[in-house]
Amino acid sequence: MITSKQNSAILAASKLNDKKGRKEQGLFLIEGQKLIFDAFRHGIAVQKVFVSADVKADFSSYGCEVVEVSPEVMKVLSDTKTNQGVVAVAKLPDKKPYCGGNALLLDRIQDPKNIGAIIRTACATGYNDVFLIDCADVFSPKSLRSGMSGQFMLNFIETSEEEFVKNFGGKKIICADMQGENIFEFSCGEHILILGNEGQGVSDVLASLAINTVRIPMENNLESLNVAVSAGIIMYQLNRDKWRK
Repeated sequence: MITSKQNSAILAASKLNDKKGRKEQGLFLIEGQKLIFDAFRHGIAVQKVFVSADVKADFSSYGCEVVEVSPEVMKVLSDTKTNQGVVAVAKLPDKKPYCGGNALLLDRIQDPKNIGAIIRTACATGYNDVFLIDCADVFSPKSLRSGMSGQFMLNFIETSEEEFVKNFGGKKIICADMQGENIFEFSCGEHILILGNEGQGVSDVLASLAINTVRIPMENNLESLNVAVSAGIIMYQLNRDKWRK
């Protein structure tokens, strides 16, 4: 059992709670039994699992290193106030190129909970590639909890505004705009959907690429919804034909 917070393995793992540490080591932390079991199920390369004594037996058959730690050490690894007694170290998934199909472009979205919620809905609606421009880290603890395993199923492509315009400016691009078409009267085929920053929306450069703009009609003089809520409405509506009989 590891009881020292200064243990080298604990110090290395605790750095993964920070984006810089994740980037430097090429690893990330997964906290909680369900998320870790889902990571195994989706083929994520889990290298090591730190466990409290009461859950150690649950991970004995997964073929990776299982290390028992004291409750005090678990608090160092955990990102939650009340932890479940298990944190895993896993390799960040390999990046793959975009090969077509519906995709998202997330433009400077900063709230990790919004990122996670959008990712979860993207999984459900078939947006398998997600471009990221200056967003919160999709593999941060808060994003992972909000994403509910979505990060294990999608391909994430970090890019810049310039690179995206150069490589994908000719694609069918859709973004939301208050003056756009009613989303409930709009339909389209394969596309890239742009979702913008919580306060500033989509940048002017990216918005200028849009072949179509769509709006969500609202009552009571509301002008906007939370970006994750808007994303869910738009993604499901754009893909509604998949579920029609």
